[in-house]
Amino acid sequence: MSHDHPYGKPVNVLKFTDTKQVLIDKAELEKMFDHQEVKNRKVVVFSIIGAFRRGKSFFLDYCLRFLYSHYPSINNLNNPLDNQQDWMGNGEEPLSGFTWRSGTKRDTTGIIMWSDVFLHTLELTGEKIAIVVMDTQGLFDNETSPADNSRIFALGTLISSIQVLNLVGIIQEDQLQYLQFATEFARFAAADSQGLGGKPFQNLLFLIRDWSNPDEFEFGTEGGDHYLKDVLKVKSDQKPELRSVRQFISSSFEQINCCLLPYPGKTVARVKTYDGRWSKMDEEFKEELQKVIEHLLLPNNVILKKINSKDLKGSEMKEYIDSYFQLFQSDTLPQAQSIYESTIDKQMSILLEKCIDQYKQTIFLNNDLLTEDNLHIVHEMSKNQTLIMFKEEKKMGNIEHERKFKVKLEEQMEKIYNEWKDQKKITFEQIKEQKAKQQALYEEQLRLEEEAKEAKHRAEINLIELKKAKELKKIEEEQFQTQKALLETRLEAESQRARAIEAERDAQKAHREALQARLDAERAANASRPKKKWCSIM
Repeated sequence: MSHDHPYGKPVNVLKFTDTKQVLIDKAELEKMFDHQEVKNRKVVVFSIIGAFRRGKSFFLDYCLRFLYSHYPSINNLNNPLDNQQDWMGNGEEPLSGFTWRSGTKRDTTGIIMWSDVFLHTLELTGEKIAIVVMDTQGLFDNETSPADNSRIFALGTLISSIQVLNLVGIIQEDQLQYLQFATEFARFAAADSQGLGGKPFQNLLFLIRDWSNPDEFEFGTEGGDHYLKDVLKVKSDQKPELRSVRQFISSSFEQINCCLLPYPGKTVARVKTYDGRWSKMDEEFKEELQKVIEHLLLPNNVILKKINSKDLKGSEMKEYIDSYFQLFQSDTLPQAQSIYESTIDKQMSILLEKCIDQYKQTIFLNNDLLTEDNLHIVHEMSKNQTLIMFKEEKKMGNIEHERKFKVKLEEQMEKIYNEWKDQKKITFEQIKEQKAKQQALYEEQLRLEEEAKEAKHRAEINLIELKKAKELKKIEEEQFQTQKALLETRLEAESQRARAIEAERDAQKAHREALQARLDAERAANASRPKKKWCSIM
């Protein structure tokens, strides 16, 4: 039983069908792990596994309550985080999240993940992390084969960084056999790492429900750790495989704990209509439930998923999950060695991809300095830097694994180099042609500029000469006008003098004529007078 949640929903990312097929929902995995807020963050995968109808999904729903009160998420980035102290909420509030119910029928099949991913920035380191919550199909029911039980347990162990093994009453010997996969995987890792790598898995918590012996081992993690230490003692009468599990379990997980929970109360355990509200729980159970969830999920307690001591990011986690899911496609449980080899292959593939990106960045970084003569030098320099990176990166596997993938890396770099070299040669030819065209255009431009300059110079000279000619013409015109004026003045003077002479001549002529007329008049007068007779004395 569970109510709809406003921010997320359970997503069946892997499902075992009745025909023994394994269905993988890659689209949902990509939505979660390739999300913009998740793909570059380091990942915590919180998982629970155990017997069916023993409250796994119920436990996870209270974990979701805690997570939503302490962390923002991809679907609730602006979470106010205003109820961290009272994170269990109202005592009458029904649970929401993963589906669960009382009874004998299985409710969860395969592997379920919560679609909303929680986000946090660690205070001490400033690292950004993402927290993924995972539920698994209940084990040990009459519908699940031993092979499916083993597959589910193995997948939960491989994927999670915090795995809760949910058991009821006590830790039974036959339940420990499902840890055999983890210890076998750890043995392969230890043999190959030569002491250089860390433990393959992170945190395993045995969560014992309905603990009935608090007088011997008290409720909670402290009593649980004492109980677990007692259970994991190696005894001579144990089966070899169980003795082996006990001997190697400490080399399998970085941290192993146990928590003992009391009986939750009759209403929680028996009433089919119970909807998860904590007001119906026994107070002792509620207190211990609250403590163990805080122990697992407080910001300073969460544990990052690692492979070979390297923290995984969201996008890398998706690749590993997909490769693990592919290994479990058959009816039979794959051997720990084959899963270990697959993990090496995936880690090496991710490392090779990272190295190839580094190689490409290095050769592309020197683009401005490239010539046909130094392509090989740039390749060798970039190749050597990439091989140093490959050598220094922490890797799973032995020397032979490293040698094989180093050869593969070198082959890929050579292939990329040859393709890049051919492309660069074409580019260089294109650049040469372009430069030749540019040179021709430049020279043509210079010629046109020179011609334009010469034409401008000639025009300036012509303009100067034209200006001089105009000025000379003006001067000549002025001189002409001056001479013309002088000539006209002289002509006028001559004309005036000639008129004066003419006037003087006319005056003289008139004077002469006047004198002549006077003389003529006198003569006429004298002629008309009687002539006197002159006597001569003599």
